[in-house]
Amino acid sequence: MVKKGKKSGKGRSVVEGAEVRRVCKWYGDAMEVMLEHARMEETLLFPDLQRAAHPGVCDKVNEQHGRHLPMMNGIKEDIKTLLTLELGSPLFHEVLVNLSVRLKALQDHTKEHFKEEESDLLPRLEAVRRMQREEGKISDKSSSAWASEAISTMEVTHSKLFPFLMTGLLPQEAVQYLDLVCRCTKNTRHLVSMLRSLAERLEDANPSIIHNNPAKLYEHLLVKSP
Repeated sequence: MVKKGKKSGKGRSVVEGAEVRRVCKWYGDAMEVMLEHARMEETLLFPDLQRAAHPGVCDKVNEQHGRHLPMMNGIKEDIKTLLTLELGSPLFHEVLVNLSVRLKALQDHTKEHFKEEESDLLPRLEAVRRMQREEGKISDKSSSAWASEAISTMEVTHSKLFPFLMTGLLPQEAVQYLDLVCRCTKNTRHLVSMLRSLAERLEDANPSIIHNNPAKLYEHLLVKSP
């Protein structure tokens, strides 16, 4: 995770120090996205599931959130500790190994969490919303409305951290998510602001592409990006 660099002595320490600071910044952004994701679930998903007599599902997800938070805080403290230690020292490398183990554990827990959401929570939520549509309680367009609300709720993720989020996706996933964002972000100024954060030359794109052909827009951004 932290490269030793090719230089020895002071040169290598400079490289290691820069890597630790970069990891610190990366992890801070990742933690903020994960916390916003959890708050979005608790705000938007859980109320409907609770009303549909699925409190057990919410309790399980809340329990997972509760387990993740101490893990995330522990990793944050490990990174802070690294910044105070002598670079390259035995203690530095010991903490670094522990940090690597913690990050791997969090990654595994997070993957399992998302798998369970896709296989259990989201199908239940869709069943609830289908029932609500059949009863006339919500419109057929409510899925887009819900996605729009989710994007608005995760405000930091879809503003200053939007490039961070997008660079963590595979190309196909990025195109799909950009499609969702373009269709469900009603505030065009906000949408353009997000896309500008991906490429400074967004202004050169045809405005009609933004809503009508997001995939083409993403290709445009990849080509135009410096």
